Amino acid sequence: MEGPIVVFIVFASAVAALIVYLLVRNKERMALIEKGVSLADLQGDLRARQSKLYPLTSLKWGLLAAFVGIGLFIADWMDHSLDVGDSIYFASMLIFGGLALVIFYFIASKKLRSE
Repeated sequence: MEGPIVVFIVFASAVAALIVYLLVRNKERMALIEKGVSLADLQGDLRARQSKLYPLTSLKWGLLAAFVGIGLFIADWMDHSLDVGDSIYFASMLIFGGLALVIFYFIASKKLRSE
């Protein structure tokens, strides 16, 4: 009997989060309209910032995917060679994924500092 209750709670939470997001976004937009700010101006500024950071976002996800793949490869090798067990897969994914994000941080901060 716990299964259907858990599924209902998960979906209800997702719907509630979506409703709260939409209500907050609507209130924010109404406040901007009251102040006289054009939504087109705001979207233009947002697009300019996103286009500037877009290559860095692609770099982040590329590094993360590559390093998680390397972590899985090393975990598989360690599991077969050293017989360390299945827990090494999750641990190596976290370690190498974290390493990828640290490397991305240094690359991104250097690039943003140079601009």
